[in-house]
Amino acid sequence: MVKFLVVDDDSTCRALLHLLLSRYGRCDLAHDGREAVAAYRIALDGGQPYDLVCLDIMMPAMNGHDTLVAIRAIEKERHILGSDGVPVLMLTASADPKDCIRAFTEGCECYVPKPIEERALMLEVRRLLPGRLEGDCAAGPAPTMKSEPSERRIRCLIVDDDRVCRELLRDMLEPVAQCDFAYDGSEAVDVVRLAIEDRMPYELICLDIMMPGMDGHEALSTIRQLELDHGICCRDGVKIIMTTALRDSKHCIQSFREGCECYVTKPVDHDELFEKVRSLHLIREGAAARM
Repeated sequence: MVKFLVVDDDSTCRALLHLLLSRYGRCDLAHDGREAVAAYRIALDGGQPYDLVCLDIMMPAMNGHDTLVAIRAIEKERHILGSDGVPVLMLTASADPKDCIRAFTEGCECYVPKPIEERALMLEVRRLLPGRLEGDCAAGPAPTMKSEPSERRIRCLIVDDDRVCRELLRDMLEPVAQCDFAYDGSEAVDVVRLAIEDRMPYELICLDIMMPGMDGHEALSTIRQLELDHGICCRDGVKIIMTTALRDSKHCIQSFREGCECYVTKPVDHDELFEKVRSLHLIREGAAARM
């Protein structure tokens, strides 16, 4: 599976890039340069490096230029040189040609201006990853997953402001689901809206309650209203499992009133989570046992 890392401080741009790229593989998101560098290092440490980084230039604190330099420095430390390094596609609204020249000098492979145009973006992505995208004619056979190759993987959105929780849920669900991420309620709503408008809605959302800004309760209510606005009735809507450290019965009752299907307390237990997912008829019996 192709792995993308999207780095942008703008939630709309992250959501759009996530929607475009997650069709072809796993797409992780980073809010800024520091988070991107940490994610890149963790991916290398775990033996699952990224195949492409989409990197914005104009970001607060650590901008895209500094991030690119840091990524290339990490690769140099690990003796990953030249074409063996990750391809970096720079995305920016800057009209200054100096930014373009500087980006290529620092080691990017491609430079795409904003606003992002899907055709232009995907042309460059395919050029950087020839034959690697699922669904392309030149692509080889899909890599073997832990689940049976013939079994369709559900589309899942994991919403949590805690990186460790996101990764734990992803590791649990990845054999049966294509997992995307949102970092807070507001971003989750944007991603769900784009998915509905693109007619590729999510089938499962794992939604934390305690998040800064828009919390899980507000996100849940907003998603259900969004579905109503698009003519999606309750039984046809996305299945939502609340995943939270809150054990207060008030939050549980409130969540069900707002339209969730299940409620799981943290730390999330693998068997309990899969029991809930099976109860929603999203996977067949025995799917979790193959993990």
